[in-house]
Amino acid sequence: MTENKHYTPPIPGSKIIIVGGGCFGLSTAYALALKNQYEIQVFNKYPIPSPDAASCGNKKMKERNTPPPTSTTILFHANTSYFLLKKTDINKIVRMDYANDTLYMHLMVEALGLWHQWNAERAAQNLEPVFHPSGVLMFSGKDSYSDFERDSLKQIREAGYGHFVEEYKTPEEIIQKFPQFKKTVENGFKTAYLNKAGGWCNSSEAVKHIYDKCIQEGVQFVMGEKKGCMEKVYCDPKNPNTIVGIKTVDGQIHYADRVILCTGSWTAGLIDMHHQVVATGQQVVQFDTPDHLRKSWETLPVWCGDISNTGFYGFPCNANGKMKVGKHDSGYLNPRMEDEVSVPRTQMAHTDDTIPIGGLRKFRQFLDKFLPDTSNLDISYARVCWYSDSIDGDFVISPHPDFKNLVIATGDSGHALKFIPIVGFKIRDIIEGVETDYSRAWGWRDMNTKETRLDGIRADSLLQRLILCEANNDDCRMSTKEELKAHNYGSTRLVMNKSRL
Repeated sequence: MTENKHYTPPIPGSKIIIVGGGCFGLSTAYALALKNQYEIQVFNKYPIPSPDAASCGNKKMKERNTPPPTSTTILFHANTSYFLLKKTDINKIVRMDYANDTLYMHLMVEALGLWHQWNAERAAQNLEPVFHPSGVLMFSGKDSYSDFERDSLKQIREAGYGHFVEEYKTPEEIIQKFPQFKKTVENGFKTAYLNKAGGWCNSSEAVKHIYDKCIQEGVQFVMGEKKGCMEKVYCDPKNPNTIVGIKTVDGQIHYADRVILCTGSWTAGLIDMHHQVVATGQQVVQFDTPDHLRKSWETLPVWCGDISNTGFYGFPCNANGKMKVGKHDSGYLNPRMEDEVSVPRTQMAHTDDTIPIGGLRKFRQFLDKFLPDTSNLDISYARVCWYSDSIDGDFVISPHPDFKNLVIATGDSGHALKFIPIVGFKIRDIIEGVETDYSRAWGWRDMNTKETRLDGIRADSLLQRLILCEANNDDCRMSTKEELKAHNYGSTRLVMNKSRL
């Protein structure tokens, strides 16, 4: 970890600007606001939850002249036109299974109490729960656990949380508990345990819940594609390494005593991160649950299908019948032309994007074996979800070594949203100069790209990042909407004819 010798914590009365209203940004704003000693402003390009964030991932659907009332969309306006944003990401895993990365296991134990508190707060407002403790079913694709599952069980039990775990000694026990996975077990996924403490959260609602808490604590929000969007950090003209605020797209300078960049997968494109993080695109799909499977799929736990080897995970279908499956691996890159820095390519700008055709094949091939009932179903929605992947799988939350008054909170590496109720308190400690196990683990690292490794749950994945939509690489082109339909899978067109695909 690199020590930042020129960082000093903010004093009471300081103005703090937080750029980014996602998981890290809102959680930090809330934690700081509870101190009641800072002026806090959050800048965000879009209304919260942000449509291009990993936690929400809405898609611009159409333009209108008037703002229609709707409960299924988020509305924002630009000039005199209104745009409807269809909600596309629906849930995230809440798990404490982290193998030997016990720092995150303990952080999750802290977060679990707050997730249940949030549910109680919502119940008092007649709102649906934001956390659903369905359990997390960890499958291995072998006759014994992979290192990840084995180490997770060991660490959970040694920490005194063995009562959370229900381990199945035989394949028949898995089927007895979860008959929905009978074919899964018969196809070779014969070893599993259930972590009863985990489950899933409604990601958009979680972001909105903490946003409301920020409002109640007096946090100020500046939102808009021009006035809320940071163009660059603003340096003291006489001291170019001293940050004194931010400049927004509308040309305005906003001064602050400290600037906190919580800009997710956009971070490396905004400031030199010394290769500590890279924007990677990961793939998610959704199915519309048919009526005859609705009751069965509603009662599924969250599942991980030998995830450290395959990358695949999934959820029960939600109240709208949407069932999401994702792949957590090394991901795709989208390098921009001027400097080769990977930046997100989102459906806000590329409305017809789905997932790469090579990835689509892998989804279909895996699900044929793991959830064969999906083989005859169309994929109703697909998108690339963007991580800020750190160089070693740990978050990067630290004063920036090149600048005074600038703190970076990024490097989510695809596993941050579950911590949204608690992580801001750990970030607050870092901002205030309090040394903790978290500040040491998340501090700036002196590592180079040759030392890159993935987080523990991806430890057995191949570290190979392809270029999204790369010319002359058919595997990386976007699938068409027609190719998401079930009748195309199994045909020579999708599986065999790689000269076209």
